[in-house]
Amino acid sequence: MARSQAASCGPPPVVVAGIALRLIALGSHPYGLYQDEAVNGLDAVRVLEGYHPLYFPANNGREPLFIYLMAGTVGLFGRTALGVRAAAALLGIATLAAAYLLGAAWGGKRVGGLSAAILAVTLWHVHLSRVGFRAVALPLFSALALGLGAVGLRRRNRWAMVGAGLAWGLSFYTYIPARFTPLALGLMLLYGWLWQREWLCERWRLLAWAGGAALIVSLPLIGLTLRQPDLVLGRGGQVGIWQESVNQGHLLATAALNTIRTLGMFVWRGDTIWRHNVPGRPVFGPLLSIAFVGGAALGIIHWRKRPALALALIWVAALMLPTILAEDAPHFLRGVGVLPVAVLIPACALDAALEAADNHFSNRRWIGSLGAIVVLVASTALTANAYFFCRGDSGERTSPNAYTGCYRGDPVLGYFFQAAATDLAGAINDAEGAVILDRRLWDGFPSVRFLVTDDDRVRLYDEGERLERAAPPFSLIAWPHADTGPALGALPAQSTIEVIPGPLTRGDLEPEPYRLYVEWVVSELDDVPPALAEFEDGIELLDVRAAQAGDSLAITLRWRAGEPPTAPVQAFVHLLDSAESSVLAQVDEPPGSIYYPPLSWVAGSVIIQHVTLPRKDVKLAEGLAEGTLSIGLYDPATHTRLHVTHTSARQRDDALLLSLAGQLTR
Repeated sequence: MARSQAASCGPPPVVVAGIALRLIALGSHPYGLYQDEAVNGLDAVRVLEGYHPLYFPANNGREPLFIYLMAGTVGLFGRTALGVRAAAALLGIATLAAAYLLGAAWGGKRVGGLSAAILAVTLWHVHLSRVGFRAVALPLFSALALGLGAVGLRRRNRWAMVGAGLAWGLSFYTYIPARFTPLALGLMLLYGWLWQREWLCERWRLLAWAGGAALIVSLPLIGLTLRQPDLVLGRGGQVGIWQESVNQGHLLATAALNTIRTLGMFVWRGDTIWRHNVPGRPVFGPLLSIAFVGGAALGIIHWRKRPALALALIWVAALMLPTILAEDAPHFLRGVGVLPVAVLIPACALDAALEAADNHFSNRRWIGSLGAIVVLVASTALTANAYFFCRGDSGERTSPNAYTGCYRGDPVLGYFFQAAATDLAGAINDAEGAVILDRRLWDGFPSVRFLVTDDDRVRLYDEGERLERAAPPFSLIAWPHADTGPALGALPAQSTIEVIPGPLTRGDLEPEPYRLYVEWVVSELDDVPPALAEFEDGIELLDVRAAQAGDSLAITLRWRAGEPPTAPVQAFVHLLDSAESSVLAQVDEPPGSIYYPPLSWVAGSVIIQHVTLPRKDVKLAEGLAEGTLSIGLYDPATHTRLHVTHTSARQRDDALLLSLAGQLTR
């Protein structure tokens, strides 16, 4: 009775919290949509359009089950990050129930409840349930196969064994590491043959039912593998440690090092790739790590008396091989097959501790239950804090993948999920009129192709292609690291042109971030107001606006030139203190920005430029409204300021002095 009460009082609220961790801000955190997720989404769209392959060939080949489920969620939520990731959330939540089934079948209801609770708050599985990677499907079908198999063998239930076989067969349609499950099951049967031979022999027909069901389900995939082995088996050969490009000529040393790293991932140091984990965070937090080590010790010491722990260790050892035998160990995607069974190990340890507490405190059995609840609630809080609330500071890290314990508020996370490409897709969707887009941005980022909802109004151009002038409204979006001059030919005269630099991005192997794109938003020219100031060479500053942006000032300037200037020009924007005696922050760049300098302007157009004044040392305060903006132009070759020929503002040394209070917008 005490065991069932503990199971009913402790785990359910933690499981509910785990479900919430998988659903809160599902489409927006982590922000962005990595290319592997987007390729899955594009194939899901093709499924909705009638494409129904057994194996998806793009992106090194992918198993189909997850993509077919994603087709349903994309159909429901549209071509969005939520549409992609909702499929993972559904599988992740279902896995909590499967973990209970597995734990209850192997160790009793309390072990089942503890297993589900531990999995619910394990950050590894929480994160997998929130991103569009097919790896999340494998733990569900592994847990179902093992749980139903245990129920069928114990109760001699043929239909449970058929269900176990069906789940096992379907697991091969989820993710590559499922191919190691025959090894794990073979070793588990060997354990049973050695120590429970008579019991096992009495149930061989049940095992045959399960094996037959698994074979029938997996036959189509087996046939495809025999016909097209490169399609189905190609990915494993690319990343295996037997490749000299991976082991650098030291195969055994690489295998040994990968083994040590993989064993250490549970309690010491986990995957360092931001897409898979809070970099370096181990599978289990400090409290559950103690339970995991204790459970593993119990399984090793009492390997005959505690078959559930012994079998769990066998499964975990076999399913660690996909990450041991590949590069980047420990790799939380390749090692995902251990998950539904790995949580059994600390669950069994906590169950043993609860049983010992029940026996020792016979009249106060609530003491043991309270201890288990504290462990689970604390683990929930640690996971929630690390994933949602704690904000890392990239400046504190010695390397981009160093462990900070936090997963939010760091630009490196956005780089790993290609957040800039998501912003680009948003800019295309929000654009008024047509979009003229550099082809490399469309071809190079699947997330752009997936997230853009109306690609009929997107016109692609190639680098070096000279564009003819287009009629507003439209947006020109270009890769800024090549010659944009031919593309700028699309910008018409007598229009309003807003220059919007896109966000920074960085590839996994690239050392420094770079700007992904620049957008020129072209609209009809409204009535042009009288100029705030006129400079020599015909450049006019129409107006200036400032707005608070965190600890920075966002400045918007509108420029105009009747005719394009004849020489390069540089602008400066300085923020002065209230006494106008020192510079608090400054930006120097051409009017119109480096992406649309005056020599590129077309006659009569109004150019909208955005600059940000960084405020690293001086925080914004209410008194800042007493500050002054100093704005002017100069020749970058001689640093001689251009004369102000006319202005309605104060000036000093050919620089406009504008009270910040008069320019701030709220």
